[in-house]
Amino acid sequence: MRHLLLLGGGHAHVEVLRQLGAAPLPGWQVTLLTREVMSPYSGMLPGVLAGLYRPEQALIDLPALAARCGVALLVDRATGVDPVARRVRRADGNDLPWDLLSIDTGATPDTSRVPGAAEHALPLKPIDALLPRMADIIAGARPGQPIAVVGAGAAGTEIALALALRLRAAVTLVAGRSGLLPGFPARMRRLVARALAQRGVALREGQDAVRISQGQVHFAEAGSLAADPVIWAAGAAAAPWLTETGLHRDARGFLRVDDCLRAAGHPDIFAAGDVASFGQGLPKAGVFAVRQGPVLAGNLRAVAEGRAPALFRPQGDYLRLLSLGDGKAIGTRNGFTVRGRWVWWLKDTIDRRFMARYQGAAA
Repeated sequence: MRHLLLLGGGHAHVEVLRQLGAAPLPGWQVTLLTREVMSPYSGMLPGVLAGLYRPEQALIDLPALAARCGVALLVDRATGVDPVARRVRRADGNDLPWDLLSIDTGATPDTSRVPGAAEHALPLKPIDALLPRMADIIAGARPGQPIAVVGAGAAGTEIALALALRLRAAVTLVAGRSGLLPGFPARMRRLVARALAQRGVALREGQDAVRISQGQVHFAEAGSLAADPVIWAAGAAAAPWLTETGLHRDARGFLRVDDCLRAAGHPDIFAAGDVASFGQGLPKAGVFAVRQGPVLAGNLRAVAEGRAPALFRPQGDYLRLLSLGDGKAIGTRNGFTVRGRWVWWLKDTIDRRFMARYQGAAA
Protein backbone atom coordinates (compact mmCIF):
# COMPACT_ATOMS: atom_id res chain seq x y z
CA MET A 1 0.00 0.00 0.00
CA ARG A 2 1.23 3.47 -0.88
CA HIS A 3 0.43 6.41 1.37
CA LEU A 4 -1.39 9.65 0.55
CA LEU A 5 -1.05 12.12 3.41
CA LEU A 6 -3.43 15.07 3.65
CA LEU A 7 -1.90 17.68 5.95
CA GLY A 8 -4.55 20.05 7.31
CA GLY A 9 -8.34 20.05 7.32
CA GLY A 10 -8.97 23.17 5.25
CA HIS A 11 -11.66 23.99 2.70
CA ALA A 12 -9.88 22.22 -0.19
CA HIS A 13 -9.11 19.05 1.75
CA VAL A 14 -12.67 18.44 2.88
CA GLU A 15 -13.58 18.17 -0.83
CA VAL A 16 -10.67 15.77 -1.36
CA LEU A 17 -12.04 13.65 1.49
CA ARG A 18 -15.54 13.68 0.02
CA GLN A 19 -14.33 12.55 -3.40
CA LEU A 20 -12.13 9.82 -1.90
CA GLY A 21 -15.16 8.58 0.00
CA ALA A 22 -17.18 8.43 -3.20
CA ALA A 23 -14.40 6.68 -5.17
CA PRO A 24 -11.52 5.26 -3.06
CA LEU A 25 -8.01 4.98 -4.49
CA PRO A 26 -7.11 1.29 -4.94
CA GLY A 27 -3.72 0.44 -3.48
CA TRP A 28 -3.48 3.62 -1.45
CA GLN A 29 -3.82 4.27 2.27
CA VAL A 30 -5.05 7.80 3.00
CA THR A 31 -4.38 9.71 6.25
CA LEU A 32 -5.61 13.12 7.36
CA LEU A 33 -3.23 14.82 9.81
CA THR A 34 -4.83 17.88 11.38
CA ARG A 35 -4.57 19.88 14.57
CA GLU A 36 -8.31 20.70 14.35
CA VAL A 37 -11.03 18.22 15.20
CA MET A 38 -13.71 20.65 14.02
CA SER A 39 -12.89 22.47 10.78
CA PRO A 40 -14.57 25.90 10.68
CA TYR A 41 -16.03 27.40 7.51
CA SER A 42 -14.85 30.99 7.40
CA GLY A 43 -17.76 32.16 5.26
CA MET A 44 -20.23 31.55 8.10
CA LEU A 45 -18.18 32.99 10.98
CA PRO A 46 -19.74 36.49 10.83
CA GLY A 47 -23.18 34.86 10.81
CA VAL A 48 -22.28 32.92 13.96
CA LEU A 49 -21.16 36.11 15.72
CA ALA A 50 -24.31 37.91 14.57
CA GLY A 51 -26.45 35.11 16.03
CA LEU A 52 -27.74 34.00 12.62
CA TYR A 53 -26.19 30.53 12.95
CA ARG A 54 -25.41 28.21 15.80
CA PRO A 55 -21.64 27.57 16.08
CA GLU A 56 -22.02 23.90 15.09
CA GLN A 57 -23.60 24.94 11.78
CA ALA A 58 -20.29 26.51 10.75
CA LEU A 59 -18.13 23.54 11.79
CA ILE A 60 -17.22 20.36 9.91
CA ASP A 61 -16.71 17.33 12.13
CA LEU A 62 -13.46 15.97 10.69
CA PRO A 63 -13.45 12.62 12.56
CA ALA A 64 -16.98 11.92 11.31
CA LEU A 65 -16.14 13.01 7.75
CA ALA A 66 -12.92 10.99 7.68
CA ALA A 67 -14.74 7.91 9.00
CA ARG A 68 -17.46 8.20 6.35
CA CYS A 69 -14.80 8.52 3.66
CA GLY A 70 -12.61 5.63 4.84
CA VAL A 71 -9.68 7.90 5.73
CA ALA A 72 -7.49 7.46 8.82
CA LEU A 73 -7.35 10.48 11.14
CA LEU A 74 -4.42 11.71 13.23
CA VAL A 75 -4.96 14.75 15.46
CA ASP A 76 -1.58 16.44 15.82
CA ARG A 77 0.37 19.46 14.62
CA ALA A 78 2.99 19.38 11.87
CA THR A 79 6.33 20.99 12.68
CA GLY A 80 8.11 20.46 9.36
CA VAL A 81 8.30 18.56 6.09
CA ASP A 82 11.31 16.70 4.69
CA PRO A 83 10.62 16.47 0.94
CA VAL A 84 13.69 14.32 0.28
CA ALA A 85 13.01 11.65 2.90
CA ARG A 86 9.26 12.09 2.30
CA ARG A 87 8.39 12.51 5.94
CA VAL A 88 6.30 14.99 7.92
CA ARG A 89 7.63 15.92 11.35
CA ARG A 90 4.96 15.98 14.05
CA ALA A 91 4.71 17.78 17.38
CA ASP A 92 4.53 14.44 19.22
CA GLY A 93 7.98 13.54 17.85
CA ASN A 94 6.85 10.78 15.49
CA ASP A 95 7.63 11.31 11.82
CA LEU A 96 4.99 10.27 9.34
CA PRO A 97 6.10 8.87 5.95
CA TRP A 98 4.24 9.53 2.71
CA ASP A 99 4.40 8.80 -1.00
CA LEU A 100 2.12 11.66 -2.02
CA LEU A 101 1.56 14.76 0.13
CA SER A 102 -1.05 17.51 0.03
CA ILE A 103 -0.90 20.58 2.31
CA ASP A 104 -3.97 22.66 3.22
CA THR A 105 -3.16 24.11 6.62
CA GLY A 106 -4.26 27.72 6.07
CA ALA A 107 -2.50 30.82 7.34
CA THR A 108 -1.84 32.43 10.71
CA PRO A 109 -2.69 35.98 11.91
CA ASP A 110 -0.22 38.62 10.73
CA THR A 111 0.56 40.13 14.13
CA SER A 112 4.32 40.43 13.80
CA ARG A 113 4.31 43.92 12.24
CA VAL A 114 2.58 45.64 15.18
CA PRO A 115 4.13 45.41 18.67
CA GLY A 116 1.75 44.04 21.26
CA ALA A 117 -0.73 42.61 18.75
CA ALA A 118 0.21 39.01 19.46
CA GLU A 119 -0.09 39.53 23.23
CA HIS A 120 -3.11 41.83 23.52
CA ALA A 121 -5.32 41.32 20.44
CA LEU A 122 -7.72 38.48 19.70
CA PRO A 123 -6.98 37.13 16.20
CA LEU A 124 -9.72 35.89 13.88
CA LYS A 125 -7.67 32.79 13.12
CA PRO A 126 -7.53 30.04 14.10
CA ILE A 127 -11.33 30.18 14.14
CA ASP A 128 -11.68 27.13 16.39
CA ALA A 129 -9.77 29.05 19.08
CA LEU A 130 -11.67 32.27 18.41
CA LEU A 131 -15.21 30.93 18.87
CA PRO A 132 -14.92 30.00 22.59
CA ARG A 133 -13.31 33.38 23.36
CA MET A 134 -16.02 35.22 21.47
CA ALA A 135 -18.72 33.23 23.27
CA ASP A 136 -17.32 34.50 26.58
CA ILE A 137 -17.15 38.08 25.25
CA ILE A 138 -20.73 37.95 24.00
CA ALA A 139 -21.97 36.49 27.29
CA GLY A 140 -20.27 39.23 29.34
CA ALA A 141 -20.84 42.17 27.00
CA ARG A 142 -22.40 45.37 28.28
CA PRO A 143 -24.20 48.07 26.26
CA GLY A 144 -21.79 50.65 24.91
CA GLN A 145 -18.72 48.47 25.54
CA PRO A 146 -15.84 49.78 23.40
CA ILE A 147 -14.64 47.17 20.93
CA ALA A 148 -12.06 47.65 18.17
CA VAL A 149 -11.69 45.55 15.03
CA VAL A 150 -8.32 46.16 13.37
CA GLY A 151 -8.39 45.46 9.65
CA ALA A 152 -11.18 46.53 7.28
CA GLY A 153 -11.09 43.80 4.68
CA ALA A 154 -14.21 41.70 4.16
CA ALA A 155 -13.74 39.63 7.32
CA GLY A 156 -13.04 42.55 9.66
CA THR A 157 -15.91 44.58 8.24
CA GLU A 158 -18.41 41.74 8.62
CA ILE A 159 -17.25 41.10 12.19
CA ALA A 160 -17.63 44.79 13.11
CA LEU A 161 -21.17 44.90 11.71
CA ALA A 162 -22.14 41.66 13.46
CA LEU A 163 -20.85 42.72 16.89
CA ALA A 164 -22.37 46.19 16.71
CA LEU A 165 -25.76 44.65 15.98
CA ARG A 166 -25.67 41.79 18.45
CA LEU A 167 -23.96 43.46 21.41
CA ARG A 168 -25.11 47.08 21.03
CA ALA A 169 -21.43 47.84 21.59
CA ALA A 170 -19.43 50.93 20.62
CA VAL A 171 -17.49 49.30 17.80
CA THR A 172 -14.63 51.02 15.95
CA LEU A 173 -13.37 49.56 12.68
CA VAL A 174 -9.71 50.52 12.23
CA ALA A 175 -9.20 50.64 8.48
CA GLY A 176 -5.80 52.33 8.51
CA ARG A 177 -4.13 53.69 5.42
CA SER A 178 -5.52 50.90 3.21
CA GLY A 179 -9.02 52.16 3.86
CA LEU A 180 -12.31 50.29 3.87
CA LEU A 181 -12.50 47.12 1.75
CA PRO A 182 -9.38 47.70 -0.36
CA GLY A 183 -9.71 46.16 -3.81
CA PHE A 184 -13.53 46.25 -3.78
CA PRO A 185 -15.57 48.40 -6.19
CA ALA A 186 -16.22 51.99 -5.14
CA ARG A 187 -20.01 51.51 -5.05
CA MET A 188 -19.68 48.56 -2.68
CA ARG A 189 -17.38 50.54 -0.39
CA ARG A 190 -19.92 53.38 -0.31
CA LEU A 191 -22.81 51.04 0.51
CA VAL A 192 -20.81 49.33 3.26
CA ALA A 193 -19.68 52.69 4.71
CA ARG A 194 -23.34 53.71 4.86
CA ALA A 195 -24.25 50.44 6.60
CA LEU A 196 -21.45 50.95 9.15
CA ALA A 197 -22.72 54.46 9.91
CA GLN A 198 -26.30 53.25 10.28
CA ARG A 199 -25.11 50.53 12.66
CA GLY A 200 -23.15 53.08 14.71
CA VAL A 201 -19.74 51.62 13.82
CA ALA A 202 -17.02 54.29 13.86
CA LEU A 203 -14.71 54.01 10.85
CA ARG A 204 -11.13 55.10 11.51
CA GLU A 205 -9.11 55.57 8.32
CA GLY A 206 -5.85 57.24 7.39
CA GLN A 207 -3.52 55.96 10.11
CA ASP A 208 -2.42 52.42 10.87
CA ALA A 209 -2.26 51.06 14.38
CA VAL A 210 1.38 51.14 15.53
CA ARG A 211 1.07 49.38 18.89
CA ILE A 212 -1.46 47.39 20.92
CA SER A 213 -1.46 47.40 24.70
CA GLN A 214 -3.97 46.04 27.18
CA GLY A 215 -7.27 47.70 26.26
CA GLN A 216 -5.67 50.25 23.91
CA VAL A 217 -4.96 50.67 20.20
CA HIS A 218 -2.18 53.22 19.65
CA PHE A 219 -1.58 55.40 16.57
CA ALA A 220 1.50 57.38 15.57
CA GLU A 221 -0.14 60.81 15.45
CA ALA A 222 -3.67 60.43 16.77
CA GLY A 223 -3.22 59.19 20.30
CA SER A 224 -4.89 55.96 21.32
CA LEU A 225 -8.26 54.26 21.20
CA ALA A 226 -9.66 52.52 24.28
CA ALA A 227 -11.13 49.12 23.40
CA ASP A 228 -11.62 45.77 25.08
CA PRO A 229 -11.43 43.44 23.28
CA VAL A 230 -9.25 44.34 20.30
CA ILE A 231 -10.02 41.91 17.48
CA TRP A 232 -7.25 41.40 14.94
CA ALA A 233 -8.32 41.01 11.31
CA ALA A 234 -5.32 42.67 9.66
CA GLY A 235 -4.04 40.17 7.16
CA ALA A 236 -2.58 36.68 7.06
CA ALA A 237 0.96 35.39 7.55
CA ALA A 238 2.66 32.12 6.73
CA ALA A 239 3.02 29.62 9.57
CA PRO A 240 6.59 29.61 10.98
CA TRP A 241 6.96 25.84 10.53
CA LEU A 242 6.92 26.29 6.74
CA THR A 243 10.53 27.48 7.02
CA GLU A 244 11.40 23.90 8.02
CA THR A 245 10.03 22.35 4.82
CA GLY A 246 12.87 23.13 2.43
CA LEU A 247 10.20 23.99 -0.16
CA HIS A 248 10.15 27.10 -2.31
CA ARG A 249 8.24 29.97 -0.72
CA ASP A 250 7.25 33.45 -1.83
CA ALA A 251 8.40 36.70 -0.22
CA ARG A 252 5.73 36.37 2.49
CA GLY A 253 6.67 32.76 3.29
CA PHE A 254 3.78 30.93 1.61
CA LEU A 255 4.44 27.77 -0.44
CA ARG A 256 4.87 28.43 -4.14
CA VAL A 257 2.75 26.16 -6.33
CA ASP A 258 2.54 25.78 -10.11
CA ASP A 259 -0.56 25.91 -12.28
CA CYS A 260 -1.48 22.37 -11.19
CA LEU A 261 -1.16 23.23 -7.46
CA ARG A 262 2.11 21.28 -7.14
CA ALA A 263 4.86 22.60 -4.88
CA ALA A 264 7.54 24.16 -7.05
CA GLY A 265 10.10 21.49 -8.00
CA HIS A 266 8.27 18.67 -6.20
CA PRO A 267 5.72 16.78 -8.32
CA ASP A 268 4.77 14.58 -5.34
CA ILE A 269 3.71 17.52 -3.14
CA PHE A 270 0.58 19.64 -3.62
CA ALA A 271 -0.72 22.65 -1.68
CA ALA A 272 -3.97 24.62 -1.73
CA GLY A 273 -5.84 27.31 0.15
CA ASP A 274 -4.19 30.09 2.12
CA VAL A 275 -0.94 28.16 2.65
CA ALA A 276 -0.27 28.23 -1.10
CA SER A 277 1.05 31.04 -3.30
CA PHE A 278 -0.41 30.65 -6.79
CA GLY A 279 0.71 32.66 -9.80
CA GLN A 280 1.11 36.33 -8.95
CA GLY A 281 -0.63 35.71 -5.63
CA LEU A 282 -4.35 35.14 -5.08
CA PRO A 283 -6.22 36.93 -2.27
CA LYS A 284 -6.33 34.92 0.95
CA ALA A 285 -10.06 34.27 0.53
CA GLY A 286 -11.97 31.07 1.21
CA VAL A 287 -13.57 31.13 -2.24
CA PHE A 288 -10.26 30.16 -3.85
CA ALA A 289 -9.68 27.24 -1.47
CA VAL A 290 -13.22 26.01 -2.18
CA ARG A 291 -12.67 26.22 -5.94
CA GLN A 292 -9.27 24.54 -5.68
CA GLY A 293 -10.80 21.56 -3.88
CA PRO A 294 -12.18 19.67 -6.93
CA VAL A 295 -9.02 20.36 -8.97
CA LEU A 296 -6.81 19.22 -6.11
CA ALA A 297 -8.85 16.03 -5.63
CA GLY A 298 -8.63 15.24 -9.33
CA ASN A 299 -4.90 15.94 -9.48
CA LEU A 300 -4.06 13.79 -6.45
CA ARG A 301 -5.99 10.94 -8.07
CA ALA A 302 -4.26 11.54 -11.42
CA VAL A 303 -0.76 11.47 -9.94
CA ALA A 304 -1.61 8.40 -7.82
CA GLU A 305 -2.72 6.65 -11.02
CA GLY A 306 0.28 7.80 -13.08
CA ARG A 307 -1.59 10.42 -15.13
CA ALA A 308 -0.84 14.09 -15.74
CA PRO A 309 -2.53 16.62 -13.42
CA ALA A 310 -4.90 19.31 -14.70
CA LEU A 311 -4.51 23.08 -14.52
CA PHE A 312 -6.26 25.22 -11.93
CA ARG A 313 -7.72 28.30 -13.60
CA PRO A 314 -8.88 30.91 -11.07
CA GLN A 315 -11.67 33.24 -12.08
CA GLY A 316 -10.69 36.71 -13.19
CA ASP A 317 -13.62 38.07 -11.21
CA TYR A 318 -15.75 36.23 -8.70
CA LEU A 319 -18.90 36.76 -6.69
CA ARG A 320 -18.11 38.51 -3.41
CA LEU A 321 -20.87 38.53 -0.81
CA LEU A 322 -20.64 40.50 2.43
CA SER A 323 -23.11 39.92 5.26
CA LEU A 324 -24.53 42.96 7.05
CA GLY A 325 -25.48 40.77 10.02
CA ASP A 326 -29.18 41.67 9.93
CA GLY A 327 -30.52 39.35 7.25
CA LYS A 328 -29.24 41.55 4.42
CA ALA A 329 -26.07 41.39 2.39
CA ILE A 330 -24.17 43.24 -0.33
CA GLY A 331 -22.77 41.46 -3.35
CA THR A 332 -20.55 42.40 -6.25
CA ARG A 333 -19.36 40.79 -9.47
CA ASN A 334 -18.28 42.01 -12.90
CA GLY A 335 -18.68 45.64 -11.86
CA PHE A 336 -22.24 45.27 -10.57
CA THR A 337 -23.08 45.78 -6.88
CA VAL A 338 -26.42 44.83 -5.30
CA ARG A 339 -27.85 44.99 -1.79
CA GLY A 340 -30.84 43.47 -0.04
CA ARG A 341 -32.43 40.53 1.72
CA TRP A 342 -32.32 38.43 -1.43
CA VAL A 343 -28.53 38.85 -1.53
CA TRP A 344 -28.34 37.43 1.99
CA TRP A 345 -30.64 34.58 0.90
CA LEU A 346 -28.21 33.84 -1.93
CA LYS A 347 -25.19 33.87 0.40
CA ASP A 348 -26.99 31.75 2.99
CA THR A 349 -28.04 29.21 0.33
CA ILE A 350 -24.50 28.93 -1.05
CA ASP A 351 -22.99 28.51 2.43
CA ARG A 352 -25.54 25.94 3.60
CA ARG A 353 -25.15 23.88 0.45
CA PHE A 354 -21.39 23.90 0.85
CA MET A 355 -21.60 22.72 4.45
CA ALA A 356 -24.21 20.06 3.69
CA ARG A 357 -21.70 18.22 1.48
CA TYR A 358 -19.42 17.60 4.45
CA GLN A 359 -21.73 17.53 7.47
CA GLY A 360 -23.70 14.58 6.15
CA ALA A 361 -27.01 16.46 6.16
CA ALA A 362 -28.34 19.94 5.51
CA ALA A 363 -27.42 22.38 8.26
